[in-house]
Amino acid sequence: MRPSRPFLLLRRRKLLLLLFATCVCVAQRSPMVVDYPNSASYRWQNKKVLESRPLDDMEKLDKWTAFTRGAPAVVDARISIKPADAPKMVAEMTLTKERSRDGGQSLRFRSPTRLEGPGPVNGRGWGSSGVIRHFDGEDWQKFNRISLWIYPDCPGTYHPALAMHLHNDGVEKLPALFGQEGENSILLRNQEWNHVVWEIGNVARDKITELEFTYGISGNAPEEADTVSFDFDQLTLERVDPDYIEGWNVWPGRIAYSQAGYLAGSPKSAVANGLSAREFRLINHETGKEVLRKPIETVTAHLGPYQVMDFSEVRQSGSYTLEAGDVSTPPFRIDEDVWTETIWKALNFFYSERCGFAVPGVHGVCHRDWQAVHDGKRIIVNGGWHDAGDLTQGLGNTGEAVYAMFSLAEQLHARGEDPALYDRLIEEGEWGLTWILKTSFGDGYRDTGSVNSRRTNGIIGDFDDTIAEAHNIPFANFTASADEAIAARVLKEKDPRLAAYCLKMAKADWQFAVAGMADPNIRPPTDLWHVTFDSDGVQHELASAGVIASVDLWRITGEQQYQDKAIELAHIILDSQQRARPDWKIPFTGFFYTSPAKDRIVHYCHRGREEGPVVALTHLCEAFPNHPDWMKWYSAVTLHSEYLQAMAKYTQPYGMMPASIYKDTEYEQVPESRRESFRKQVLNGIPLGDGHYLRLFAVWMDYRGHFGTVLPQAEAMGKAAHLRGDLPAAQLAQEQMEWVLGRNPFGQSMMWGEGHDYTPLDTPSSGDMVGALPVGIQTRGDVDVPYWPAQTTWTYKEVWVHPVATWLALMPDLSGPALVEGKADSAIEFNETSHGQSIQVTPDPSGQFHVRLPQGRYTVQGRAGKETRTFMPGETYHLDFRSGHVLDFQVSRKSSPDGEVLIDVDAQGAGTHRLVVRCDNLKLNDAQKQITLQPGTAGHVEWRAKIDSPNTPWGAVIVPDDDLAQRKEVRGAAWER
Repeated sequence: MRPSRPFLLLRRRKLLLLLFATCVCVAQRSPMVVDYPNSASYRWQNKKVLESRPLDDMEKLDKWTAFTRGAPAVVDARISIKPADAPKMVAEMTLTKERSRDGGQSLRFRSPTRLEGPGPVNGRGWGSSGVIRHFDGEDWQKFNRISLWIYPDCPGTYHPALAMHLHNDGVEKLPALFGQEGENSILLRNQEWNHVVWEIGNVARDKITELEFTYGISGNAPEEADTVSFDFDQLTLERVDPDYIEGWNVWPGRIAYSQAGYLAGSPKSAVANGLSAREFRLINHETGKEVLRKPIETVTAHLGPYQVMDFSEVRQSGSYTLEAGDVSTPPFRIDEDVWTETIWKALNFFYSERCGFAVPGVHGVCHRDWQAVHDGKRIIVNGGWHDAGDLTQGLGNTGEAVYAMFSLAEQLHARGEDPALYDRLIEEGEWGLTWILKTSFGDGYRDTGSVNSRRTNGIIGDFDDTIAEAHNIPFANFTASADEAIAARVLKEKDPRLAAYCLKMAKADWQFAVAGMADPNIRPPTDLWHVTFDSDGVQHELASAGVIASVDLWRITGEQQYQDKAIELAHIILDSQQRARPDWKIPFTGFFYTSPAKDRIVHYCHRGREEGPVVALTHLCEAFPNHPDWMKWYSAVTLHSEYLQAMAKYTQPYGMMPASIYKDTEYEQVPESRRESFRKQVLNGIPLGDGHYLRLFAVWMDYRGHFGTVLPQAEAMGKAAHLRGDLPAAQLAQEQMEWVLGRNPFGQSMMWGEGHDYTPLDTPSSGDMVGALPVGIQTRGDVDVPYWPAQTTWTYKEVWVHPVATWLALMPDLSGPALVEGKADSAIEFNETSHGQSIQVTPDPSGQFHVRLPQGRYTVQGRAGKETRTFMPGETYHLDFRSGHVLDFQVSRKSSPDGEVLIDVDAQGAGTHRLVVRCDNLKLNDAQKQITLQPGTAGHVEWRAKIDSPNTPWGAVIVPDDDLAQRKEVRGAAWER
């Protein structure tokens, strides 16, 4: 019997009410609020004004012009508008006495939120409107700051925003080629006076002709008004002590340190220049007592001399400050897991960026008319996360974030740690996962991403809809498959229904990707922009994505096809790597090309994927430990890790990862308008020989900012460090995070709401969000020097999802202590070898023990014997410290001029043990040896090997008793003495 229509309507109403109640309940969580006095904006507002000059008191309009750009009748036109004859949907300008700062008048600018006709098909807004103050070629070089007051009246709007543009007609023209210098994006508090200051000491201003205030005409949500206004008053020039904005030296009078703090077991140092003090003190902030006093060390590196304060020996959890004479830092933490707070803030950022969800203080339920189309079918694609600078949504950002969230959640669950954070990661990960699942058309086509800058009314089929074409791209399908596969694994017990659906989709998307790779009509882009500067699915990246998806599917299904495909694709990665020593003055090995053809070195200028090959090969090593290719995978990871570490020597004492190696002829392949700048940027790098140059920062075209490249390098380094047990590599990866959070020349944290002196970020569509990261520090012009001006503009200060997603991806390898557990028949003592910290552990009555240890190298000793072990951050270790089970061994090597390598193993313990050598670029007669040990007596075995290729580094791993977890590595090259 079919239910009656009234019954169906009643049931539907109850379901809607339940859904509404659920949404309201979830929406009650407000985003985190920033500690404003810790921000750079607060400091700017409180700077002492040394001199000022009024520019306009808003009493006349004769030097002002209103404009509207983008309407069909006024495209690129600047027209003076009078209220009486203003055309429909065009901006207008008046003087008003309704409100002002000085009791007189203010200038009021009114604008529509959209223009006549539908929005552009590219997803952007209708155009822009605003007002321009004209100047007669004035020289402003005596002043370095603009000050004014703005009152936005934008009913229903959470975060009104404007942009400021300076025009200069002097020696240096503004707007500039790349359009970034002389621009400033400002967020405003609605319906109150905002004091806006903009330091312009970096801007050409010898012949100023215009100061422009621009409003982006980007539509309005249903709850927002369709007309907005802004009142301007008291436009003034000022002179203040300027911020430090360019250079490798630390801001004078500051100490550059990690403002989130330092892991208890990590190296801890801070950097400065020009301090008069000869020693520093570390003070316990809670007790006021001095904990450490040491000389300040002077270190001379490639970048020049620096003052370094090293306090690595302090491992006690607590809050501390550094003092050097009259210079001191705000408090920071030393703890076993100082990064946890940044994880919560990163998740707050993603929550604030949710699309299709009412986020208090950010937006209501949005973009219900955003669609993807394919073959006559449509999908509403709101959901996932906005991209902050605009409202764009895409599989690249969402895929990276989802994988990172589920990876970290899986680790926390396996270690039985932090259930609240685990639940939060699952919640946010499922939000992105839902978008991935719903945006597939089921035939290989999906919404891979669409640009969007406008707010819409939620009505399908009218003027403001954003519509994107779906695409069948193998890289996108592999990305979706990996997300769905890891979700199926992580959610298997928590939500078996969703896990089963994820597995079904993962298999289908994997098959679509494999078929797409074989289809000659489906090819990744080959233009230089995509191949080397915004690489998106080029050959080695596609192979990496395919390996990751295949291994994740194999882990949950065990099916041979996934193992076979992963191993097949790994050959593309291996063949794309530079293994042989190039004939350069300063040779590097281990970097990747875009394909096995090795005709283009991989570069990234703002969005990097350098982690891809390393994550893929690490997956293979972990999943298939006994495969014949295991040592090839391991060796490739080792070579790339050594490459990154060798590059980082050029940026000590910061240890920031340099960008890449460039060829001096690459400029010939870029657009003509960018060629000369590109050529100069390359030549300003470090010459390596044969026309190759190492750039510390990327060679840019339009997009600038390097957190999107540095953090993926850190992820690659962290993965390699765990595979190799390489503690210095993990510590170098952590230094990239410290660089972002204050251990940089500007002494500023770049994560909004974390640490101190964080600057405003370019996020006009979403407002300030705690946990946001910008695209990153850039350089000025063609030089290779850090540049971080006070202006807020694209792309370097623009908020993107990518850096925050990578931040989360770092956490499984770089956050938290090591977890050491196992069996013992007596108490065990862990002695950290560098600074002598000792921790004793007593097993329970069943012989089990469990301890959390700061990262480090330890001597582990009990009644059964002694071992020397390295414990990595976030890793879990299993030790057997019962009598007869302890084995300790050290590996060394010697080489001869004729290419022979001697590998020595010195061991202690008891009983008979089997040692196996796995090697790359070495020939061995017998890879396996046995050693019988007596307690208290050292044993020795050795292997003699021949280097296969003298122009390629060699590597070997010694595995005891088939236990890869206890492997130790030795490596070298024929050209090394």
